[in-house]
Amino acid sequence: MPIPSSRLEVSHRIGVALGGGSARGYAHIGALASLERNGFAPSLIAGTSFGAVIGAMYASGRSTCEMKLEANGVRRRDVVPHVLDFGLHRAALFAGHKLESYFERLVEGRHFLDLDRQLVVVTTDVDSGERVVLREGSLARALRASTAIPGIFPPVEIDGRRLIDGGIGSPVPVETLSGFDVDLAIGIGAGITSSGSKAIRHTQRFLTSEIGQRLHRALVNTRQTSPFARLGRALAYTATSWVEPKNPEETLQVQTDPPISWLNFHKAEAAIRAGEEALERFMPQIHKALVHV
Repeated sequence: MPIPSSRLEVSHRIGVALGGGSARGYAHIGALASLERNGFAPSLIAGTSFGAVIGAMYASGRSTCEMKLEANGVRRRDVVPHVLDFGLHRAALFAGHKLESYFERLVEGRHFLDLDRQLVVVTTDVDSGERVVLREGSLARALRASTAIPGIFPPVEIDGRRLIDGGIGSPVPVETLSGFDVDLAIGIGAGITSSGSKAIRHTQRFLTSEIGQRLHRALVNTRQTSPFARLGRALAYTATSWVEPKNPEETLQVQTDPPISWLNFHKAEAAIRAGEEALERFMPQIHKALVHV
């Protein structure tokens, strides 16, 4: 007797890469809900920046329904006072201690070993531009590192490396999934792309010019170690990711395009709905990709 397709789907090991985007990243909740509903709940999550935060909550055992309720109850005034400890600190506006404490409460003090699903948090080494994947230790500290936007929060030192926002080098870290045993890797983006941002398009054009390329090389190759030199280098790494997008051929990638800005925490419902609808439209491609697995 033929095995129902739903049972076949459950046996597949799905890996998802959740990109950054601040409040726009709430779209990942809707995307995860859609995957679950269609029998493709991921067993591995690679998250960067706000995608790492959503991934950590999901890997901690929260249901997508619980996450929707929590997100819809969030207001900017409920978040900002609890995460921002103002004061110029190592070329950053905020020290980041309150942010880590906020994450500690959010994940209830868990470490990676305490999670229900496999999670890796993607960060960027500010000194080398290398992608650094965190898989052990304090979850809150890893999240703080992966969300350390240059100029806003200082780098976080872990194992002797200065780590910053994972979205700097990997806006949607699909390449991270290639090192794991998954049948299908899916990259899910929630950030602003070049098609929706004049600033990104202008930067892309500037970096193709001779002066732009010289400036970019100077920032990346500087030997200076001051906080401001590291900030410049981080910004150069960001620009590199805009002109050299990474999307390995063996992965699928979908953009959720949530209709909110990155600080619209009070509009989580719209972002969640965008994520859910984007993945529903993407389902035929997922089914097709799994046919030959």
